Amino acid sequence: MRQSLEPTLKFTLQHEGGYSSNRADPGNWTGGRVGSGQLVGTKYGLSAPLVVRDRGLCVTAQQMKLLTESDFRKMAIQYFWKPMECSLLPAGLDALVFDHGFNAGAKTSVRLLQQIVGVDQDGIVGPATLKAIGTVGLADVGRFCSANQIKIIQAQLSCPQTGLLDAQTLDAINHRGRRLDLLCFALNSQQLADYRSKKSFTVFGGGWIHRADERLQLALSLVYAQPVVKPAPASA
Repeated sequence: MRQSLEPTLKFTLQHEGGYSSNRADPGNWTGGRVGSGQLVGTKYGLSAPLVVRDRGLCVTAQQMKLLTESDFRKMAIQYFWKPMECSLLPAGLDALVFDHGFNAGAKTSVRLLQQIVGVDQDGIVGPATLKAIGTVGLADVGRFCSANQIKIIQAQLSCPQTGLLDAQTLDAINHRGRRLDLLCFALNSQQLADYRSKKSFTVFGGGWIHRADERLQLALSLVYAQPVVKPAPASA
């Protein structure tokens, strides 16, 4: 949703920080791989290959250091928010998809969303993906959640904290209009798994996990800020 853009950009900027020139980070190299091209660093999470793509020139470390927050906003929207159709996603999911996409790759992030809603994982947010967000079965989404995540949802809904997505919990989620909560927890779980699968997890994993935890809290705050949509009563 468009309302999520500003808090999401602020969150991403805070987590990316300023200029960095870590030789172990492929994003700091103009060739996109460690040792490929020139080591010019990143700033505000804007990778060297992305800046080369945007500026169409041979980027230097000095030019990276001169990037502004305005440059961050422009490129973040142009290369991530818009291509991932975040303005069309429900509040909460938009923040999860955007920040993970900015951090780990746009298509990777979209494919994880598509995985939990059960559509073809082509990395493109289209009509099928948008429809599935509102129609996928809660039990199908729940299988991507950890037992601890289910317990958190159950505690919020005053259900027995079994860690299992049982009929009582599903009924409470449905009738309390908390569908998006479950989707956010499921997507967070897959994003954590994606981080853990990366070769550089031993180097950057601690920061990634912390960021994912805080990203989920941002997403849930955006969900809770929206009016609760409850299912229409069945007709007589």
